[in-house]
Amino acid sequence: MAKLLAWLQSPGLYARVNDAFAHMLSRTRDEIEGKAVADIHPDQAAEILSMMERGAEEGLGELSEPIILPVTPAVSLSCRLMCTPQGDHWLMVAEPIYQAGHYSLGNLNDTEQVPRLKTSLDYVISQARLDNEHIALVKLSVERFNWLQETLGEQAAEQVMSDVAERIQVGLRRYDTLYRIRNDRLLIQLRHVGCAEEALRVANRLNELLAYAVRVDRREIHLSTAVGIALAPLQANDAGELMGAVSQALKTAQRSQGAGVRLYDPTRQRKALTVDDFARLIKPDYEQMAIGFRPVYGVSSHRIEVAQLTPLFKGVPCLGSNESLLAPFFEGEGGWQTYLTWLFGQLELPLAHLAQHTKFQGVVITLGAEIVELPGFIEFVAQRIHLPKSLRTHVIIEFDAIETRDHEGVLFDIEALGYRIALNRLSDYLPPIQQLKELEPSLLKLDAELVEDMVSNLARRRQLEKIADIAADLDIPLGAEGVQSAGLRMQLTHQGVSYMQGDYFGRLLSSEMLQEQLILENM
Repeated sequence: MAKLLAWLQSPGLYARVNDAFAHMLSRTRDEIEGKAVADIHPDQAAEILSMMERGAEEGLGELSEPIILPVTPAVSLSCRLMCTPQGDHWLMVAEPIYQAGHYSLGNLNDTEQVPRLKTSLDYVISQARLDNEHIALVKLSVERFNWLQETLGEQAAEQVMSDVAERIQVGLRRYDTLYRIRNDRLLIQLRHVGCAEEALRVANRLNELLAYAVRVDRREIHLSTAVGIALAPLQANDAGELMGAVSQALKTAQRSQGAGVRLYDPTRQRKALTVDDFARLIKPDYEQMAIGFRPVYGVSSHRIEVAQLTPLFKGVPCLGSNESLLAPFFEGEGGWQTYLTWLFGQLELPLAHLAQHTKFQGVVITLGAEIVELPGFIEFVAQRIHLPKSLRTHVIIEFDAIETRDHEGVLFDIEALGYRIALNRLSDYLPPIQQLKELEPSLLKLDAELVEDMVSNLARRRQLEKIADIAADLDIPLGAEGVQSAGLRMQLTHQGVSYMQGDYFGRLLSSEMLQEQLILENM
């Protein structure tokens, strides 16, 4: 259905445009209104002006020839000009043209293509909202792609991805769009979706198309894929939220079973979509923020050897179900930079005192994916975090183990700056052994749910034993979260766990209380 987008005034000026048109062009209305067509559409200006002149001379009320205005690689606008009764104004009406196809986005940090993709998504979401429909975004990861590159070579791996894209295109409709992002990821935009179940059916069908082996150089390669799905406006309000939601859904699929299809569930994701609601209730106020330390005990020494830093808002630890309390502090331009500056600023003085205790290994700081995945993260840490080099070795920055898949370079850069790293949430997903050898983390931490399940679930106990064996073989200390009882502590000790933390070892401590406890232990 055609939409009224703009009023044009002779001789070729934009008199007025609507918000949707400005949004599609990645501009504001003020940047378009009053400007010449040649300034806004330099490639199509001559055609538009020629048609306006011809229409005025021939007294045409509507010009039949369309003008094609590209918006993104996947979306163009088929525009027509209609003359008003006064004859000096023209209405521009348009309907989108969706090009089904396979387009390469390079990577999601691209400064030009990604904003255009988001602009296109925002427009499609707005149309879906008007039509009482949904748009679904499907993110697909081909597992073991690095293995394909190393084993078969770059050219063969690219052939595999090309075959994957061709198979998926068979299952797409004419108004669906397929994008290639990074090496091993595909992004699929599904329009005119009625409900989440419909999107799941399409995603499962696409996944089934990849179930058959790919033949490369007379060799059959069986692929394993993980798929995440998110819908807008059902689960997200705009393109930014939708892309974040589908990334979280994909990571959940990878964590849970390494393959399969997973629909975004905002109640179970670390990155909540209710940031605006929190912002209205809780304004980012660093005067109400503080830090606490959860003691981490060494199994052999029976002393506090490590402390886990925990942000507190109004005295409430921002952990687990309360993690969303931090969301408003990350919002807005420069929000996460301000948060990191505050966090390390709060840590510097206590760390200087804690580092004087010879048996104290350091402070663990957990940084979630919402920070690690941001462009400019490493540059900010290198240039804006002014922690003395003598103290950096006592800072252990903790990352989710799943981040080693896409952000291995970030972890190496952190180590190059003099910090140490830890990998947490070790459970179903384990980084490759060679990668662990190269990263040389100071600590591996078992996921709290895995620790809890080991008592009653034999399969989970075996998974824990497997992780413990790997840590022992690589001579990397193993830690456990969520220790609730003396019995659990004893069982973990027998599994070779070196460090433990949890409710069994006491409550959060202030920096002063932590120092007092360390002094008492030394006495």
